[in-house]
Amino acid sequence: MKPHIRKSLPSGFCCKLFLIIVLSFNCNFIHSQTRVDSLEYLGRFVNANLFNTRFDKQLNTFYLNSQFQLIKKIDDLTIRINENFGSTFIRNADKNTRDEQHLNINGKYSYSKNIFLGILASSSVLSDNRSLGINESSVNYATLFSELRPIENLGVNPFAGYSNNRQIGLADNGFVYGVEGLLEDLIISDLEINSELRFRNEDILPRRNLIRYYNLSVSNNFDRSVSNNIKTSFSQSRKDFYFNADSITSLQFNINKNIQSRTETEYKIQDMLSYDQFLDIFSLDLSGGINWRTIDRDTRYRASNLISSSLYDTKIDELKLEVDAITRYNSKTFNAVLRMNYHERDEKNVVKRFEGMSENTFEQQSETEAQKNNNSTRATLSLSGNIKLSSNDNILFSLYQSKLKYDTPSLLNDDDRDELLSIIGLSFLTRLNPYFVAFINAEGTYAHTVYLFASKSSNNNQNRIIKLKAGGNYSGSIIKSDNSLEVSANYTAYDFEEITTNYKSYSFRQFTTVDSTTIIINKEVSFFNYAYLKFSEIGDFKWNSFTARPTRFLKEIYLEPRFILNISNSFLSAGFRLFLLDTYNYEKQNRILQSEYLSIGPIAMIDLLLWKEFNMILRGYYEFISNTNYPDKEQANLAIQINWKF
Repeated sequence: MKPHIRKSLPSGFCCKLFLIIVLSFNCNFIHSQTRVDSLEYLGRFVNANLFNTRFDKQLNTFYLNSQFQLIKKIDDLTIRINENFGSTFIRNADKNTRDEQHLNINGKYSYSKNIFLGILASSSVLSDNRSLGINESSVNYATLFSELRPIENLGVNPFAGYSNNRQIGLADNGFVYGVEGLLEDLIISDLEINSELRFRNEDILPRRNLIRYYNLSVSNNFDRSVSNNIKTSFSQSRKDFYFNADSITSLQFNINKNIQSRTETEYKIQDMLSYDQFLDIFSLDLSGGINWRTIDRDTRYRASNLISSSLYDTKIDELKLEVDAITRYNSKTFNAVLRMNYHERDEKNVVKRFEGMSENTFEQQSETEAQKNNNSTRATLSLSGNIKLSSNDNILFSLYQSKLKYDTPSLLNDDDRDELLSIIGLSFLTRLNPYFVAFINAEGTYAHTVYLFASKSSNNNQNRIIKLKAGGNYSGSIIKSDNSLEVSANYTAYDFEEITTNYKSYSFRQFTTVDSTTIIINKEVSFFNYAYLKFSEIGDFKWNSFTARPTRFLKEIYLEPRFILNISNSFLSAGFRLFLLDTYNYEKQNRILQSEYLSIGPIAMIDLLLWKEFNMILRGYYEFISNTNYPDKEQANLAIQINWKF
């Protein structure tokens, strides 16, 4: 450690710091609520000046999202501004509106090479006109911080400030303080060490919000082909929420709002061992990890004579174990990846006692919570690869096998089941000439769900899906085209259909053809068309005799031809859009038209590259809609996007 040298602050710094403070308290700063494991002061930031916004209107939903980021360096002062705004408006009978705005301003002054001083001002605002538990809230705070780098790889950032937190009409004020630490790429002998620390308190009494996070990663490269990495982490977050107090609790404690605390604690440990040249022809990755998590719910005020399940605090304990192995093989003619995974999870739900809680009530609520207890194990095996028959011909294959076992210890829970899933795929890809590539592939899926108790055994079913697809890609100097044709069949059969009338086996068959073609007329003008055609049939099905009785038929057509004009790397296109959906029912073997939905109208898109760092995209279409049994209508759909890097 170098001796501390006292240094006076230059007058320019005082002026700049004062400017930041004034801005911090006079602007509506909005900053997104960071995750527990994200560092707010020492985190990795994107150093780019940018602005982008997107407006989208589809049917009766309007959506606006904007992001602004500015990084400015003035001598030894660095200013970072980041704002995000999102708004959703749904035009219905209630006209739902939801707005979220987040803004963060960070000013950091370089006092010396290893000492930085600064201020961070932040705010987060949520507004929703729906009747939700928390439909209006805001978090505003400003902190002074210092960033210290005692050694090259270590950064420590203590901070302290003041916070205002408003929730469902109540405002709480208090101090916010803590420290962050970041250790990056510290080399000790053959070990590489990385670590992060985050400690944060928000004392907005009578509420408190806390964050505790620490992780440690140690890597050891034994030689060029063998490495080992151990990761451990601890995280804990506490959030206090207001909710309306019931009349009994309100009268007993003289309150209008009650407080609920939710504390989540998590421990993780993981080890990964890698062999790059296992037996000279393979690479092998072995990993295993344990994850233990608890979720505590605590209610501040409770009336012991109130019978309400919402006021009985609960605790959830969750334990996860995962083991994973991946083997890779690579050669000139054959590549393959084999993966085996085993995952086990155990969850327990318990009721927490409180003073005045009767034994009878405790036992009843414990029995209710015990019904949620469960444990599950899942084992998976997957294999994928590529066989190179020649420089132009390839065979791709994949296999996936999964087995899930789900058990519930409670005798009152009958959701115990076993699930089996198998997926196999095979593709052939060939380049017939320099311009045309063709493919054909097949895929089969088999799934079987078996409930272990008779009370739910009527849900036992087997699902079989078969898909065949063929197509090609042509890329010439004038015409570029992608085309495909697919047929698929989905058969779901219930194991005990004969003894229950609630479930009927069914089939879903579909034919789809897709075309995407571009014709280049000249250097500036081209013609583009995207279209698809779908025929779908739904019917009652009997697997034993493999017969189906169709009950519904759908015909779907989409067509979008457009002319595209290319001017100085900007694109303007115009055409029309057609969407048709016909629904048919069956009377015996006759297909009867039930409804017809038709949407047709002009469509246009503009992609303007005004200069290298700025582009604007506008896409919209106007549709004339006719629908059986409904009056005709017209509506506009519009999307606007602006991207600016400055």
